Amino acid sequence: MRHTCEALAVAYIEDYTYHTRMAETEPQTVATLCEQCQKVPAKYKCPGCLVRTCSLACSKTHKSEANCSGQRDKAVFVKRADYDANTMMSDYGFLQDLTRDHALLLRDAQEQGVAQVKPKGRAGQNSMVSHSDGPPNVPLDRSQRNIVSRAKEQRQVMIRYMSPGIKRHQQNKTIWVSSKSRLIWTLEIAIPEITELPNKWIENGFHDVCQVGNLWSGILSEQPNASEPKADGDDEKGPRKRARTDEVRLQLLSDDGNKYPFKSSVPAELLQVIKQKFSNIPVEDLVWLIRIQNLPANKPTFCKIDPLQPLYTQLRYQTVLEFPTVYVYSQEPTIWDGYAVAVQEHCVAENDTEDIAIAANSDKDAANVE
Repeated sequence: MRHTCEALAVAYIEDYTYHTRMAETEPQTVATLCEQCQKVPAKYKCPGCLVRTCSLACSKTHKSEANCSGQRDKAVFVKRADYDANTMMSDYGFLQDLTRDHALLLRDAQEQGVAQVKPKGRAGQNSMVSHSDGPPNVPLDRSQRNIVSRAKEQRQVMIRYMSPGIKRHQQNKTIWVSSKSRLIWTLEIAIPEITELPNKWIENGFHDVCQVGNLWSGILSEQPNASEPKADGDDEKGPRKRARTDEVRLQLLSDDGNKYPFKSSVPAELLQVIKQKFSNIPVEDLVWLIRIQNLPANKPTFCKIDPLQPLYTQLRYQTVLEFPTVYVYSQEPTIWDGYAVAVQEHCVAENDTEDIAIAANSDKDAANVE
């Protein structure tokens, strides 16, 4: 691309020089006068809106009155008939800026140890290699690397971390407990059928040996904790902490028969709506889904999970972005963000997922045609 732009530059410079000389010999008309003062011949042209001015004072006045930045929008569409030497030179400079910025980012990534550079290939281009199991250039600390490794080896689930500035990354409190050989997840539960208020919430401290259905039944049957501490809350052990009035305290049953105390953080308003819409539907009759990752956005694909089985058995062979999101429906969805939904009856290895999604979408297209 660089050599092509240089060749175009040489071709257009002569044309630009010719038209410039012709413009200098033209008589001064209204069109070539300063568009700001209309008195003095124009000498300059605003890169942002192409207004002609004669001096710095007129240029400043124009920018102030028109609220113009004075900078050309480098990404704006230009018709072929309007593409001239000035536009070409501006595009060439834009490509040079991109090349320079890419080189600076690559150097910074190398210095920070985020990425390493492969040897130059046949095209002479360097390429970066990520050190993480997440998006490119996301470094993992020791704890995160341990979680990724253990989850992959002992739970057959791939965890991908996102950039530190993303909210989902900041919400993630998932840990690996070596003494019990299990993940304690941050878990998100979403109910897309609820539209009158925020329809999802985050739970922390969910043992992967517990059942999501047990959590669901618990929050539907229990009431938010409304207890308040005594006025004289100071005792020998010190002041008592004020209890949260919107938390639901549960005992979750694990696959080994043990019970674990759990504090659900489901919002009270959302809990009331959930009870109104889902209290009469058995857990096993609801549709429980997790979304398959690493597929195009226009091919939303989900797989069903069994809410009455331990969570770790339902996440096998799947990729999780930071932590799992479980979607709850009263009936199987058909549309997601305007695209037809493909739903698998069981979670499968990701190598087979894309083929299943393509086949499912093809079947739906064929049905629509018929």
